[in-house]
Amino acid sequence: MTRRSWCKRLWKGRSKGISTVLGTVFLTLVVFAISTNVFIWTLSRNADYTQAVKEETQRGFDRDNEHLIAYGGNYSVSGNEVTVRATLKNAGSVAARVINFWVFNVESANQKYANQSVDLSLNPGDVLYLRGSASLTVTLPGSNASHEFIAWFVTARGNTVPLDDSDVLMAEIAQGIGSISMDFPTFRYYEVQGGNQLGPAQFSFNVPAKKDIVFGLYLKNLDPRKEDIALSEYSCFWLSVPPKNAMAYWMIAKVVEGTIVPFDTQVLEYGVPTLVYFGASDAAQLAGNPAACNILLYGTIGAEDYGQNIPFISVFLSG
Repeated sequence: MTRRSWCKRLWKGRSKGISTVLGTVFLTLVVFAISTNVFIWTLSRNADYTQAVKEETQRGFDRDNEHLIAYGGNYSVSGNEVTVRATLKNAGSVAARVINFWVFNVESANQKYANQSVDLSLNPGDVLYLRGSASLTVTLPGSNASHEFIAWFVTARGNTVPLDDSDVLMAEIAQGIGSISMDFPTFRYYEVQGGNQLGPAQFSFNVPAKKDIVFGLYLKNLDPRKEDIALSEYSCFWLSVPPKNAMAYWMIAKVVEGTIVPFDTQVLEYGVPTLVYFGASDAAQLAGNPAACNILLYGTIGAEDYGQNIPFISVFLSG
């Protein structure tokens, strides 16, 4: 009995020790497994964070290096539709994608903003001509051709590209041809009605020769010194008819709210498109002939005399 009791007591003591060891090992394995999972999860999150930072840094780099230029823009209005022609150039080192186009009517009393979703992709060095069927059109109620517009593009990276950057490019050209540029698509004529009132604008290159006509077009002062230009009464619109070896001319005019008034001066503020009128007169003796048209501009720029002659379109003088 004594020996058996002693063995039982000995085994009982050993079993307690083994249970403790097994419990410790199990607990250690559990802690190790949990620690390993936490470590792996932390590494995964750190990798995700590092990748996100890397991608955001790359996006910021690409956004900063995106450089689009929008120039050569002009506007035409038909009803509530404003059509814009422009040229886009990717002058940056990364590819760019344009996703939106905005137009702002500076003078409208109604809706002033409108936009159009676009999808235009340009690789570095690409030039995109938005002309003809590729022109961009937005709906802006209350707009007419005499209003001034501002437009800009928005890229997929969030950069804004103003269309009026074209002034910088045209100013460089203006130094070679003169400080005044003209907007070709805005050329129009008006038939004079009773009381020196002008009829509706006609955007056509076929002009009735036997009626009193007033010509109009937008001129812009792009003088590098940014001085205002004042045109005098000696400025005129003149045309030459080679088959007849003859000429006709229309002196510069002042029109206020559709009525011809006595002319004093016509100021072209720097960078502001200004509708300038010439007339009224006719060319009845030249009917049935094509004619080359020029604008003779004379006046002052700042305190100095200024003169410029611009050959710009041709018309047909209908009977």
